[in-house]
Amino acid sequence: MTVCDAGLSAVMLCGGALALLSSVVGGAAVLRADDPVVAGSAGVAGVPGDAWADERNPVRLAFGAERLDLWSLRVPRAVSVPAAESGVHPIDAFLNVRLRAAGARVAAEADRRTLLRRLTLDLTGLLPTSAELAEFLGDDQPGAWERQVERLLSSPAYGERQARLWLDVVRYADTNGYERDEFRPTMWKYRDYVIRSFNADKPFDRFVLEQLAGDELVAGVPQSEAERDALLATGYLRLGQWDSTAAIFQEEARLQAELQADLTNTTAAAFLGLTMSCCQCHDHKYDPLTQADHYRMRAFFASLERTDELEVSLPSERMEIDRANVAVQAELSQLEQRLKSEGLAESEREALKTRAEELHGQQRKPEHAVGVRDLRDGIPATFVLSQGDAGSPAEEVRPGFPALYWPEDAVIEPSLAGGSGRRLALARWIVSPANPWTARVLVNRLWQQHFGAGLVVTANDFGHTGARPEHQDLLDWLAQEFVRGGWSVKSMHRLLVTSAAYRRSVDVPDLAGAGAVDAENVLWGRQTLRRMDAETLRDCLLQVTGQLRPASGGAPRWPAISEELRHAQPAILEAEEGKDDGRMQGWYADAGVEVRVRSLYLVRKRCLPIPFLQVFDLPDATTSCARRDETIVAPQAIMLLNSPETVSCVEALADELLTGSAESGDWQEAVIGGAFERLYLREPESEEREAARILLGEVLRSGSESGRRHAVAELCRALVNSNEFVFVD
Repeated sequence: MTVCDAGLSAVMLCGGALALLSSVVGGAAVLRADDPVVAGSAGVAGVPGDAWADERNPVRLAFGAERLDLWSLRVPRAVSVPAAESGVHPIDAFLNVRLRAAGARVAAEADRRTLLRRLTLDLTGLLPTSAELAEFLGDDQPGAWERQVERLLSSPAYGERQARLWLDVVRYADTNGYERDEFRPTMWKYRDYVIRSFNADKPFDRFVLEQLAGDELVAGVPQSEAERDALLATGYLRLGQWDSTAAIFQEEARLQAELQADLTNTTAAAFLGLTMSCCQCHDHKYDPLTQADHYRMRAFFASLERTDELEVSLPSERMEIDRANVAVQAELSQLEQRLKSEGLAESEREALKTRAEELHGQQRKPEHAVGVRDLRDGIPATFVLSQGDAGSPAEEVRPGFPALYWPEDAVIEPSLAGGSGRRLALARWIVSPANPWTARVLVNRLWQQHFGAGLVVTANDFGHTGARPEHQDLLDWLAQEFVRGGWSVKSMHRLLVTSAAYRRSVDVPDLAGAGAVDAENVLWGRQTLRRMDAETLRDCLLQVTGQLRPASGGAPRWPAISEELRHAQPAILEAEEGKDDGRMQGWYADAGVEVRVRSLYLVRKRCLPIPFLQVFDLPDATTSCARRDETIVAPQAIMLLNSPETVSCVEALADELLTGSAESGDWQEAVIGGAFERLYLREPESEEREAARILLGEVLRSGSESGRRHAVAELCRALVNSNEFVFVD
């Protein structure tokens, strides 16, 4: 099969003329499989793309065979599950072929405690409780594992976990970045939209359509929750950095070019696994992408108009707001008349003024959010920029897909919402079932979530500079299953975590012998040992010490940050000195209890990441993060030992353990057992009990004023600073 086979020809045809070949059902693009163009038949009059089948595509001819020999350019193949014994999971059937051929040893299934801990962390980012573990251990009926999977997929914490992973990919932050790094007061509404979407198992193709073109799916103000979400989804288009000083220095053209480049590069990486940033200044050095391809894709965003006043209130909400404001206005009118009266005592006049100020504060406005609007007319032209310089425009280009697939301009029809239809055309092409990238990229991200690394290790790069898939047949089969299953993310999770491969132990079987055949674990004969990511570690600390507070979205919380760190940022210092002219450049700390929520709900300020999260490899939110670094460095140990977060958590846990041991004959035995159960979900071994008693005794003999409380807190601190707590096995 070559890159220009009939199947790939169908992809090109779908891409360029998708607006003509698709209908919208529930807002999602659905290709007509019986259309002769989609089916790839030749000889359709007036259909560009026939030339590709005849290998006369001028762009294709310009590339050598080596560049075109790229696995990800081909449509996922129709792959059959390898023959296997009855009851073998499809994923295991694929993996077993190569494991057996290599003679590699396979790890045994992990014990139930390890499995439930792994599954709960993977799907929710939290630890299982002792009660949940006891229920699982006591369930000896068939389907026990599947019941745990369903319970976790139905948990609100599932959407929070998935949102955290997705927000890395789209470089979410609550501030603008650059020199001033101003706060965006309503950016959090996009974050909450993502959480709702994953919890509702919104089909991923719809999820993509809404983020790229939600405003083009809604005519006017939203009439339903679904339409409101479609508008809130366009917050994706506003996530990039914004330099508010550009106008001061007459650099609007430079800023606009940077915004469109960032949006193009992020969209290509997040949804397609393409390194479009590499052809911003010249043709791609490795992949069959031209510089013009970058700007053709950039042209889809030329009609975009930013707004911070996107109205998202529903009709019923607007009516309620109007009714409330009428009542407030009526009382204000009465107060104004009374204030005009002569002979009012000064105290009465002041009371009326105070009440009037209160009423002005009670006047409500329709809900607004950051988002975009789309222009139908007056769309700025897009030019290829020489060397990527905004001041050196060359030839003009129209919106289009990679010319390797479709050398002609994209066929675009105005949207029903009154926009240009440009971004909607791009979104529909991206979610076309025949697109070779989108489904593969998403299922690869989900595999990475559960196995520590993707089937393609470079999750944002499916090109020549990225890694080749070790199991392409499996990747293609998963991508096809994903599309056949209605783009259901939850269904893909079910498929992955019910495999025997997922449930294997991390222990290396016979590493010196047969286990050495797959020392790098590319055949997936065992699970991967992983360190908790920054947010998961903080959330679990709060959870096991009883400090985690429930939250259901809303504005981000601001934890306290030391004065030294705040004043090291000129923008924050300027705000604290009252010199930011209300631009919200500062740091606005909340009360202690308010910030004891999941880390997802903490502020993401680009110029000043939260120190505890930063030291555990929090990404910087300037570019798409496909996979976080997983470092093991000394500052992490220092932070986990001495940070205010750790100290407050272990002291809170110490108080709970001491309260629970009050009626015990041996308080030390009670707190040791309780600490191990809370932190490790198991009883301590005899050697561990003895070591814990020694630690408690040494601290008590040190003469600390807080006595037992300090000793138990030190024990909890030691247990938290262990591989068993910090790692996912």
